[in-house]
Amino acid sequence: MNIVRMGAKATALAVLALPIFGSTAYAAPQADASATPLAAVETSWGCNTNPTVKRFNTSYTPGNNSVTVYYNNHCNHSVNFHVSFFDTKNQVRHSSSCVTVPAGVKSSKKFDKSIFDNVEGTWKGC
Repeated sequence: MNIVRMGAKATALAVLALPIFGSTAYAAPQADASATPLAAVETSWGCNTNPTVKRFNTSYTPGNNSVTVYYNNHCNHSVNFHVSFFDTKNQVRHSSSCVTVPAGVKSSKKFDKSIFDNVEGTWKGC
């Protein structure tokens, strides 16, 4: 019979090495895809008097129960724009809202919506 004798240092080293040999690889936890913030959607169009220099801008970030559309009117005249909503559950465009912004105004408008509504976009005119 073969007997292997090891000293205390060799035994401690062998015990420390066991988790390395017996370990299994695992991936680091990934962030939940639904938790990633959505990018802001921005639109811009030129004013009637000087479209290459003065602009009307909108931006929004899609949300679950509401969406806030930010706007900045650099024009010397009022501008109308509309926001369209699409119902993903019933697959229909069900509402559109018109907003009139006076000249030189920077502000926002909040729209309440259902969980199934997606903002299709903002467009010039109503």
